[in-house]
Amino acid sequence: MQRLECPIDGCSATIEAETEQEVMAQAEEHANSSHPDLELDDETVENIRSSIIQV
Repeated sequence: MQRLECPIDGCSATIEAETEQEVMAQAEEHANSSHPDLELDDETVENIRSSIIQV
C-alpha cells in the first residue's frame, strides 16, 4: 500500500492506493479539484512522487 499526505499547507487530505501510479492519478484529481491554482509541472510532480511512502 502506498500513501501520500497532501503537501499543501492547511490541507489534510491523504491518498492511499496499491500502486504509485494509482496514488499519482488520485493526487492529480485532488489537485485539480482542491488546489486549482497549483501548477503540476515536472518539478511539482516529482516532489509529490517523492512524498509517497510505503505503508
